[in-house]
Amino acid sequence: MSFDREKLSGFLDGELSPDETRQVELALENDPSLAIELEQLMAAEKFAQQEFDAMLSEPVPLSLAATVRNAPEGGSGLRASNANIPPPNRNSLSWWTAVAAMLALVVGAAGGYVTASNTQIQVATAPGWLSDIADYHRVYATQVRHLVEVPASEADHIESWLTNTVGANVVIPDLSGHGLEFRGGRLLVASGKPVAQLMFTGGQGEVVALCLIANAEPDVAVNARQVGGLEMVTWGGDQANYVVVANPGIADLEAIARTAAG
Repeated sequence: MSFDREKLSGFLDGELSPDETRQVELALENDPSLAIELEQLMAAEKFAQQEFDAMLSEPVPLSLAATVRNAPEGGSGLRASNANIPPPNRNSLSWWTAVAAMLALVVGAAGGYVTASNTQIQVATAPGWLSDIADYHRVYATQVRHLVEVPASEADHIESWLTNTVGANVVIPDLSGHGLEFRGGRLLVASGKPVAQLMFTGGQGEVVALCLIANAEPDVAVNARQVGGLEMVTWGGDQANYVVVANPGIADLEAIARTAAG
């Protein structure tokens, strides 16, 4: 079974129906060339996102901000090209909202905002590493023989290898109380940094991953969220940020996170 890039992209973004998702998962298990194409698409999307993030980090030229704010009523700078369309009312809320949204997109500073008249546009910042983790999980959770890079039989090596590579202490938690068996680990890259991934499976074949990335100022709050159609619980501590991730509804991730954190 072959799929076009639009279908594979929809799979990566969690936009397919359950039936379509299962079709792609089955094809990935049986078609190595399709898995390679999906990894290439992941790499291309990641590169594009990095380039876009770099563009958004560019400061807004003061001349542009001044031009927008000081545009005269009915002036030529921002006037509609069609003479039958009246120039925008710079005092209207909708006009300032559009301008603020444009500047917010260009500024793109993490957690930044643009204030225009009485309207404040908050720039939402998505945790980029979690988006990468979601992409990886959608691919690797469908694998059987190649679920992990290093098997659970080499647990001591996994802990020392990933600890030294990631730069944060990696300890394999005992999640058997949640019906999960440790299957092994692998090394990922997210937001340009190495990430440790520990893979667990349940009795029905469900896959739960525990990932961690080094961070000198971790977010210690526990947050449950959905990223790319996957359920995640995140927390931080001990110079690292952590996340447990799985398909929706297959496990009590908050309980698993508490055990892993302990």
